[in-house]
Amino acid sequence: MVRPIRAALLAVGNELLSGRTRDVNLHFLGGSLNRWGLPLTEARVVRDDLEEIAAAVRELLLPGTLLVTTGGLGPTSDDITLEGIARALGLPLRDCPAAAGLITGRYSSLGEKVPEGALKQAVLPEGSVPVRNPAGVAPGVVLTALGGVLISLPGVPHEVRELFHSCLSVAGIVETGASGFHVRTWGIREGDLFNTLRPLQDKYGLSPAYLPSPGRVDLGFDGPGAPGFRDTVVSLLGRRVYSLEQDRTLEEVLGIELKSRGLVVATAESCTGGLVSAGLTGVPGASEWFAGGVSVYSNASKTRLLGIPEQLIRARGAVSGDVALAMALGVRDAFGADCGISVTGIAGPAGGTPEKPVGTVWIAACSGPRTVSGTWRFGGTRDTVRLAAVSSALGVLLQLLREDR
Repeated sequence: MVRPIRAALLAVGNELLSGRTRDVNLHFLGGSLNRWGLPLTEARVVRDDLEEIAAAVRELLLPGTLLVTTGGLGPTSDDITLEGIARALGLPLRDCPAAAGLITGRYSSLGEKVPEGALKQAVLPEGSVPVRNPAGVAPGVVLTALGGVLISLPGVPHEVRELFHSCLSVAGIVETGASGFHVRTWGIREGDLFNTLRPLQDKYGLSPAYLPSPGRVDLGFDGPGAPGFRDTVVSLLGRRVYSLEQDRTLEEVLGIELKSRGLVVATAESCTGGLVSAGLTGVPGASEWFAGGVSVYSNASKTRLLGIPEQLIRARGAVSGDVALAMALGVRDAFGADCGISVTGIAGPAGGTPEKPVGTVWIAACSGPRTVSGTWRFGGTRDTVRLAAVSSALGVLLQLLREDR
């Protein structure tokens, strides 16, 4: 089989078009395919409709193309993606013993009987190869047709993540590594970063892609001037660059830094309500460097759990540098950790004042005798403020640790 040179994505599901479900698979698959040297050239969403699925498959599965479909592999009547693929390719649907074995094996491992109708997921287009789903029931499907390769995945994001690379392997597609350079930053707004780097872009003849998320901006670029541009950007931005690897998250980088120093961190959160802890515990092996965290949303909980004096909260306010620092020190001591992170702020949409408008967040961190606290102003929705605060909290501790080098 000739290796595909491009990729396309077909997402199937009424819920995606109605807005009931957000398609987060595009972000993951686009990045993964790029790293495999298969740039995603088109992404399309269609309803749970046989003719629409079949028409899209016929248009997207061109010679030299890897077509990835997501959604519609389940046991219900509206899970018709494989039927649509079979119709597009003129293939019969067959009971696949290998797929049935994967499904029954999954339920057996859970100590459950196979539900009625579950084996519908073992009816595949003729010539398909099923791939074990380690995070769910419906197998992935790999099929070679029309000079291209088709991979069908369930729509559930964590199943897509766990299954996709196995399907690539079954299809005989190996990672080649994407060209290009990457700089991952935290704590800089996209517009500010663009204005800062615009003269450098002209100097090095580049047009970087700016990929923002709350509190973070990634840069992607390539060309003859890319190495010089990268080195200059790193020198200019300093500690606000947390990684030059596209796949390395801020949470992972902080974990690596803590582990390399034999340090353990604890978190105290008010307005973020545990999101910092959730991000850290999403990193495999976090138990080696993360002790735990507390969500101290009320003033009473700040006093009861972290020992922050009521007088301090009354005098300075819960959203203040003094309280943020007391939270970081208090949670470090409470967990017997080496480092502490704290976040307290006004996420909105109400609660702001002229002195402390919505989006005001105080972040503090401590490591050994060293402490830092500062105020941040984030815009956007309540969710955006909270997520941006998480990014900055992680970055503040990372910067504090790196300054010890």
